[in-house]
Amino acid sequence: MRQVIVLHFFACSFMTGIIWLVQILVYPNFRLLAESNFVKFHEFHTNRITWVVAPVMLLELSTGIWLAYTESHIFFLWNLISILGVWALTGLVSVPQHNLLQRKPETSKDGMIWSNWPRTLVWTARVCGLIWMMDLTLAGALQ
Repeated sequence: MRQVIVLHFFACSFMTGIIWLVQILVYPNFRLLAESNFVKFHEFHTNRITWVVAPVMLLELSTGIWLAYTESHIFFLWNLISILGVWALTGLVSVPQHNLLQRKPETSKDGMIWSNWPRTLVWTARVCGLIWMMDLTLAGALQ
């Protein structure tokens, strides 16, 4: 269990760092690009970021499922539900927002920034919860 939770914590921490970087740096920079350059830049961004985040999100999901299935603590069920929430927000909000951004960049850049806050906050809450759970787990293992 300890190896799985450490792997899971790595994936969640990585994604939390990525989402904050995107939220604070990348998406606000979208406002600085003229529409003539934006579409090509946005296409480049979405293609490249997928190669970075998709494997880690899959690792996070698979280890989250494993932990929810093998551990009896209610935290791991909450953890899995929050992962599924992030996936739902990604598929139902962020992907459509990116599609709109590709078609109407000047009218939807702020929408992209605002619509990403829920994912940023959920990942942040998850990493904080995992720190708490790892502290409990490691404290129990040391006793």
